[in-house]
Amino acid sequence: MNFLEHVQSLDAPRSHINRQHDLLDILFLTIRAILSGSEGWEGVEAFGHLKLDWLRKYRTFENGIPRHDTVARVIAALEPDQFVCCFMNWVNEVRSAHGQDVIAIDGKT
Repeated sequence: MNFLEHVQSLDAPRSHINRQHDLLDILFLTIRAILSGSEGWEGVEAFGHLKLDWLRKYRTFENGIPRHDTVARVIAALEPDQFVCCFMNWVNEVRSAHGQDVIAIDGKT
């Protein structure tokens, strides 16, 4: 299972009114940006603009890259325990698939 399959079960924290960006697009962008070294919401947005063609290989990003304040608002609205559960399930699946006891996400051993 990939990351997107794990987070599909998250409750969408936004109303349907004026929603321009898909929740999975925002989550995929944010996780990829952070894992690539981006810092802060502005960094996530900048990463998205630089890597939009690559990101579109996996998600549509129909309305382009969301602004950093949109990303921050959506991430802040997620239910933390639910997101942590989805994220940990994904990490544990990757860890198990590679026969590892630990995955050092921050690069430390």
